[in-house]
Amino acid sequence: MIYIEPKSTDAAFHFSVEEYCTKRFDGAEPIWMLWRTERCAMLGRNQIADVEIDMGEAERLGVQTVRRLSGGGTIFTDMGVLLFTVILPFGQGDDATRLLLENAAEPVVRALREKGANAEIQGRNDILVDGKKVSGMAQYILNGKLCSHGSLLVNADLDSLANVLRVDPEKFKTKALRSVKARVANISEYTETPCDANTFLNDLRQSLLSSSAAREYILTERDTEQINAIRAAKYANPEWTFGKSPKFSFGNARRFAGGKVEISLETEKNTIVRCGISGDFLALRPIRELEALIEGAAYRPDAVKRRIADTNMRMYIGSVTDEEFISCMFGNYSNPTPFPPGSEPAAGYCPPHVASSTLRGAKPPAEPDLNEN
Repeated sequence: MIYIEPKSTDAAFHFSVEEYCTKRFDGAEPIWMLWRTERCAMLGRNQIADVEIDMGEAERLGVQTVRRLSGGGTIFTDMGVLLFTVILPFGQGDDATRLLLENAAEPVVRALREKGANAEIQGRNDILVDGKKVSGMAQYILNGKLCSHGSLLVNADLDSLANVLRVDPEKFKTKALRSVKARVANISEYTETPCDANTFLNDLRQSLLSSSAAREYILTERDTEQINAIRAAKYANPEWTFGKSPKFSFGNARRFAGGKVEISLETEKNTIVRCGISGDFLALRPIRELEALIEGAAYRPDAVKRRIADTNMRMYIGSVTDEEFISCMFGNYSNPTPFPPGSEPAAGYCPPHVASSTLRGAKPPAEPDLNEN
């Protein structure tokens, strides 16, 4: 195992380190990273900034906004949150969920239990202690590697978390909870002895490096130069974080067990000419690949079904099923337009979730070009 602990509290830098490591290390050794950040709202790859974050409150509190490469929902981090990353080789037939559990979730759960917290893995990607969420995890595939990362609330500022994040009320309909703050907790409330994020980081580092197969890698000046190039081109680039805001003619959104899906379409002569897909589903690959596949199809459920028939949709929309995806795109099959008859929008209509933001990105951004040496 290779252990890396970047000496930075900038979230954009850390996500750049992850991406760099998928290219820099070719072997089969797992890579573990432990890190912390200043106040930050981390968008999921396929989310819209203004929908998920109170941008005014974030600015007032000095909260950085960064978009990560993995799917899932937006999280809040500060120096009271411990973040962890595990990078593994990933090939055809490998099970991303199993690798996440065995190499990331289970080691963290063991460390929590050693401190007296009754931790368990639950749901799509969460770790809970006594029913409260203390950790969320997500994944992406890049350069033949599976990157799994997560956050652990140790002694975070939960008031700021609640003020900055805008949580879809649909998430609470099946839970006896009425706010994001009621749903989460710091593990410091459950440990047998006082614990903060720095203490937990030191203890987990010691545990990881105690293995005879573990070695620590210190980033070189050359590494840092290339990491900063990635940072400037992508993770610290407003174009990546906030995207652009194209107009669409049709829009629909639904929440499923596998996450929320929002689909926006532009059609001409009953053909889909532009497709935008966003949400907090747990994607492993860039959603633009799926959008491009759908573009050019006739605007009919059967036509889109044929387009995606040979596609591994789990790579793009996680555990949302093909049928659920089609139902979100077309509503009721007998009336495939998601607007009631007689109320079709005029040309240039912008769906509500898009109209709320003309500057901050109605659609997740495309991958920027990186000209790295």
